[in-house]
Amino acid sequence: MKKYLVLFLSILLLGCNGQTRKALNSNLNTKSPIELIKEKEQQAEQKKYSDIGVLISTFEFKVKTNNVKDFEDGFIPWADLEKPEIDLPNLDKKDEIVVNSSSVKIIIDYPLTNQYAFILKSSKGFTRGQLLIEISKHYYWLYEEEENSATIKTIPVDKRTAMYNRNETNGKYGIWGHDIADLDISGISIYETENGEIILTLNIES
Repeated sequence: MKKYLVLFLSILLLGCNGQTRKALNSNLNTKSPIELIKEKEQQAEQKKYSDIGVLISTFEFKVKTNNVKDFEDGFIPWADLEKPEIDLPNLDKKDEIVVNSSSVKIIIDYPLTNQYAFILKSSKGFTRGQLLIEISKHYYWLYEEEENSATIKTIPVDKRTAMYNRNETNGKYGIWGHDIADLDISGISIYETENGEIILTLNIES
């Protein structure tokens, strides 16, 4: 009798666990695309890079503007990643060497589920202008690679109904929430690892 009672209780518990899992999945599935994007945005804002290495320094990207109504100091506090060539002529201190290393690893993780990284080399170090162009170029490459590897494709802007934001795709990087046209760069943080590697993380605005 005890054997059957134990068996009955086990089946009951397994059934409850299954129902619990279904309930949890049901709750997850009821979240709207906007809610999911808000969660991802919050996670991105809270992301820390202290495990990469020691923070050496940071620098900003600012673009000169005559629009003092919206930007009182005469500078837009970011540069455009979609069309960097437009901002480049007015990029503040664009020719200043901001990274002295001859080789850097740059991490792109926004708005990506899986990060993208690439290496840049230059015997003379790196300027703001150079980094802006290279980072923009790699954003275009990774967005193209995402589209080519995804089975859930990007919904064209003119066909988006529930929300204007870019839908999440399931390609190599899992891009969510933003097209390249939404993205600007406002700053970069420079880290050094234990073995001396220089890693750059990006401050991306959307």
